[in-house]
Amino acid sequence: MRVHQMHFALIPGDAISNHILDIDARLRDWGLETSIYAGHIAPELASSARPEGEYGAHLNASEDLLIYHYGLYSPGIRYFQATHARKVLVYHNITPARYFQGWSREQAMLCAAGRRALPGLARCDMALGDSEFNRQELVRAGFDETRTAVLPIFVPRDRLDALPVYQSLLARLRSSGAVNFLTVGRIVPSKAVEDVIRIFAVYHRTINPNSRLLIVGSRYLPHYDAALDALVADLHLGDVVTFTGLVSDTDLKTYYQAADLYLHASHHEGFCVPLLESMHFGVPILARKAGAVPETLGNAGLLFTQLGYEEVAEMGHLLLTEEALRARVIAMQRERLADFAPQRVEAKLKGILQGLGILPFKGGNVR
Repeated sequence: MRVHQMHFALIPGDAISNHILDIDARLRDWGLETSIYAGHIAPELASSARPEGEYGAHLNASEDLLIYHYGLYSPGIRYFQATHARKVLVYHNITPARYFQGWSREQAMLCAAGRRALPGLARCDMALGDSEFNRQELVRAGFDETRTAVLPIFVPRDRLDALPVYQSLLARLRSSGAVNFLTVGRIVPSKAVEDVIRIFAVYHRTINPNSRLLIVGSRYLPHYDAALDALVADLHLGDVVTFTGLVSDTDLKTYYQAADLYLHASHHEGFCVPLLESMHFGVPILARKAGAVPETLGNAGLLFTQLGYEEVAEMGHLLLTEEALRARVIAMQRERLADFAPQRVEAKLKGILQGLGILPFKGGNVR
């Protein structure tokens, strides 16, 4: 018996890819034989995975388990549908296509196709959402609710701590004493990066001109990128707003350590790993109440809904200057982070596999 995992891509620094690798490590620790397949494998991870086509040799292995991670439409779903192995779907959410309309026809089509295909994956032994928000989407798509559960994403906190800090970058970001706003994630319309920029613009102009905005994440939508660049230019923020693009893990840690406030304005999130990273590095969070964000934050951080830019900028100012409020928010974030401790996620994963008969229950009984 072997446990296979599959995803459309395995990429360094990607939260889902890290989650897959963390699951694989634990499966191996538990004595299981494992393999990972992906449609695209980054060269740095070539030794960790195989091309998805090679899974075809295992389609008839009925005693195996296939864990399919679904967060974007991929032709690889045909393996999940065709396999005779036991099947677990892990749903990481797919952004509704409407957020890409007018910006990227290709991305809109991929998202629409991904959501259309979701009900066709309901014939499985178990379906997992990495949040209750995602689990509820599975139920609405026709999955048997009794065969759904929540498995949060592993956040590799030990690896984050072990990473070095880019000292020259940290010194540069701290040299002028400027307040650093930070937002992290793909630069896509659903993240409402334009709202982050406008909120920061109000703060920078009316509250503290010694401030900068750091926007960390991959840019791959030329029309949206151009609109954001034009907005920064129109607001005369070119000297204080930085788009870093995709960065290394070391640089990402450095940006978190330099940050004074994490600002998140996304309209749609299925989990949002940067919130947990901010909690880990002690950066207070100001975020839009949308998608799974309230669930991930719990009682931690500060949430806004449809407040104006001025009100949100003032909320950020309070988080930056009211020491008692700031300390309380950071303390509550650390308390919330404990709910996502790797050992807790590991226990949930083990319980799911025990329920499927993949691992024995304590005492050696297998259900």
